[in-house]
Amino acid sequence: MKKMPTYKLSLLASLCVAALVAQAEESINLTDLTQGDPFFYTSDQNIKENDGQKALVGTGRPNRTHSQIPHLPFYTGYMSTNYTYRFVNVAEQVLTMIGEGKHGLWRVQENGTVREYLKKGASGLPATADLATKENLATIESDYSSYLPEESWAGYKFPDEKITKDGQLNFVDLPISHPKYKGKYAKHEPIELPNFYCTMSENDYPYAKQAMNFAFSQPGANKVGPLGKRAGLDVKENYTQVLRLNQLSDARSWVNVGQKGKDNLHVKWEAIDANKTNVEYYLVERPFFNKPYLFVTAVYDNKDNNDLRYVRPDGPYYDSIKNAGLKLKTTVTAQPRFHLENGEIGKTVGLPIYGVHHPNRAAFNGGGACPFKGGDWGRYPNTTGGSGWPTQYEEVTPLCDAVLVDIKFYSNLDGRDWNNANKYMANAGIAKQTVTYKMQPGEYGVFDDPYNTKRGVKNTEAQNVPSQVPITYPAVEPVVTYVNPPKLDLANRMVPAAGTTCRPVHQ
Repeated sequence: MKKMPTYKLSLLASLCVAALVAQAEESINLTDLTQGDPFFYTSDQNIKENDGQKALVGTGRPNRTHSQIPHLPFYTGYMSTNYTYRFVNVAEQVLTMIGEGKHGLWRVQENGTVREYLKKGASGLPATADLATKENLATIESDYSSYLPEESWAGYKFPDEKITKDGQLNFVDLPISHPKYKGKYAKHEPIELPNFYCTMSENDYPYAKQAMNFAFSQPGANKVGPLGKRAGLDVKENYTQVLRLNQLSDARSWVNVGQKGKDNLHVKWEAIDANKTNVEYYLVERPFFNKPYLFVTAVYDNKDNNDLRYVRPDGPYYDSIKNAGLKLKTTVTAQPRFHLENGEIGKTVGLPIYGVHHPNRAAFNGGGACPFKGGDWGRYPNTTGGSGWPTQYEEVTPLCDAVLVDIKFYSNLDGRDWNNANKYMANAGIAKQTVTYKMQPGEYGVFDDPYNTKRGVKNTEAQNVPSQVPITYPAVEPVVTYVNPPKLDLANRMVPAAGTTCRPVHQ
């Protein structure tokens, strides 16, 4: 047999590889695993004209059940940091997020302000400008913004870049009482609680975007509980999307209380008693270096002490609330206590490392030490960097990995729990309290087994069923439906940052 020339073999191999790659790209779109069809589970079904079920679900591809309850979209996606993955699914208007157990959190606390950055090409205000005066309000409204998505990474300015080369303010810090926000936070609770957080996704979270775009558009999203409000999670200029989560039954928060009689490098995490320590969990979207990321965050407050509470007694935010007759705690508790499931009370012990799941960040120049202060992440891993955002107190230290959380959550996207006795009842689709059931009539349940007939035993439950039976329910609840999310433009696919660190490193 004639041997094929080497160059032809090479060309053939290249063509085969190209074909396989093209096939893979065509069959798997990682930014949209449902291939543009969140109802894909009915894509192989077709009700024909001669099918009796057409009276219930119509012809063609069905979009509802026999009881007239609409089908709901299904989404799936994933996110990651440091090659650790979390999976999100949406089914029957319930979001689940399953990731790793005992994920480390850092403590941060909002200071009641919003940092707004100078827009590209805008004039801005001079460095000496008084941000509270009426004459500067129009410039603040037009030239500054807390989020500049069209500018990508360049929209963020480092703490040491406050003044432009022309002597203008590159950013301004405004209290939530500032006139720019038109009084929407005028009756806001004091922002006095920290939140314990960590990064869940890459920038732009491209592989979870479809699922989260849907989830954030539903009625149950962007509902902040009382603890979340006291942590400032409802300040939209800082937290662009918020989804409250519930832990699944065997998931916990854990606090490092250390090993008795040993130094702080001997660790021991104990489960926090959620019956004695109030807690709310959230999955939030927040711009970080002017790019959207997803973060998990937990807000705690003890029922019997104020260890976690604090307001700095200084600055325009404090000035806006100090005369409201509120009892404000103005000192930071360095090691707040938590109630433990073992019945004890444990004092938090932070670690000097970045996190227990980060044994060698030096391998990729990712730092590796705890920042030991709050405030702007900035140029971390330089030692000047803080633990979060510029809108947070420096003196509320991160207590790195003092608290761990199990990434095992769910959220009812319609905002209604399943423990409602009338939710999901079969009359919801028909929207009537009394439903007439139609069936083949006849005598049902007559015994014909010799064991019973020879002894003359009759079925006391046997009955003659008519062709129609009305069943009356105690109430009529609306069907579970959904809100169509904004359409995503995936023509230019989002690509996460090249690094795989929990947070980007900028120089």
